[in-house]
Amino acid sequence: MDILILLLYAAGLFFNLAAVVGMIRMPDLYCRLHSSSKNTTLGSLLIVFGLALREFQAGEAPSALKVLLIAAFLLVVTPIGSHALARAAYRYGIPLWEGTVVDQYGEMQEQ
Repeated sequence: MDILILLLYAAGLFFNLAAVVGMIRMPDLYCRLHSSSKNTTLGSLLIVFGLALREFQAGEAPSALKVLLIAAFLLVVTPIGSHALARAAYRYGIPLWEGTVVDQYGEMQEQ
């Protein structure tokens, strides 16, 4: 069980570091938001699941359930927040990267 918990922590760390690399390497705000929201959500969830397993292993079921509630909160809030930021940036006029192929939000507004 300890090895599984460590693997969850390590995988979570990997995805969080991938989010940091994506924030540095991506060409525009929208790509950066995509990279940071997807990777950070997965990385944080893996770490939180590892913490929940550790709490269950220690016999602290109420604490583990609270940690799982945090995981559910992360699953709901992070995508909503990144979507709201991207939509506000688009409406404010932050330009897309010149290599962008599809602008679905712009196509919706033209109709």
